[in-house]
Amino acid sequence: MSFLKNTLVALSVTCSLNIYACEFSGGKAFPSLTVENGAIVFDLVSIEKESGDASVGEQLGIDVNFLNCNDGSKKIIGQLPFLADTGKVRAAFFADAEQDEVNELFVIHSIEIRSDTGVRYSGDYYTVVVYRKIHDGYVQDDRLTKYFGSGGDVLDDNYHEFLYVFPYKDQSSISDKLASRGYKEWRSGRPVSLVVNRKSPLYSSPVLADITSMYLVAGDEVKQESVEAGWLSVLYRTAKGNVVRGWIQCANADGC
Repeated sequence: MSFLKNTLVALSVTCSLNIYACEFSGGKAFPSLTVENGAIVFDLVSIEKESGDASVGEQLGIDVNFLNCNDGSKKIIGQLPFLADTGKVRAAFFADAEQDEVNELFVIHSIEIRSDTGVRYSGDYYTVVVYRKIHDGYVQDDRLTKYFGSGGDVLDDNYHEFLYVFPYKDQSSISDKLASRGYKEWRSGRPVSLVVNRKSPLYSSPVLADITSMYLVAGDEVKQESVEAGWLSVLYRTAKGNVVRGWIQCANADGC
């Protein structure tokens, strides 16, 4: 009887410690996410001002933390962009991006563009950050983060037409991409051939300002070399065998 009593007491203490260790706030920047053995918590944190700058009030950034319920520790796994403003977490969710039955953490963050950047943005500037699980928490997955990338919708000089639309503003847009043939081929790492579906200027980088004098036309076949935020780095071989490299928008190639 004494042995049974001691065992029950020990179990009671263990359960109490586990409950205490797993207590966490809802997160001031976004509702916390419950995960195995812990939680993902989004905290507002003060950002250090530049020396002597008393004109600016308190500046707050957003930290992404992993609360480990096994030992009660709290570890920062990432800091969301601060561009003269805190911005907001638009979505945070888990999805199996690598098809390995281990879900990655996706965080979509946006910031209202208030200053003149020289680019005619329409709406917010978005950033998608992806974290993968490791044995004691999460770390940023640079490959997936680069694939989904960051950016904002850009208008032409007359503010009439969109020159570029950032494709990943919500959970459904990312879920659709993860299920697409284009994403699965990119994830496989195998060579991918695509066909250009319209006249497409070539850019030296995935930035509208970096347009070149070269372009591709509908029917041109290209080799996909890299993908970033709805842009494709492609290789095109001319009829004379010359190799041309540049960036085009994903929408301009079938199968992207």
